[in-house]
Amino acid sequence: MMKLRIASEYSAGPIFCPEPDRMGHVDIDELPISQKLKVKISAWDDEYQATFDSEYPPDSGFGSPEEKRRHVAEGQKLASELQQELGGNYIIEYCP
Repeated sequence: MMKLRIASEYSAGPIFCPEPDRMGHVDIDELPISQKLKVKISAWDDEYQATFDSEYPPDSGFGSPEEKRRHVAEGQKLASELQQELGGNYIIEYCP
């Protein structure tokens, strides 16, 4: 069984494997999931990456608490969809 984590992280992909022998970010295109889910996860990650303030990184983030809550809720939903598509050979966790 493989553990994967979906999370928002600046300048990194949204899928990470925390297992010591496989640790690192996972290319979403290498996962056996539908193209539709790949597009949804990529769009979710793109939305987060767009909140990065390269001129002053501490100012990075969503414009309002509501936007952040919506993003977190969408991440939770995507984690469930990812678990469903990958099945029992994977354990998916969401880290907001």
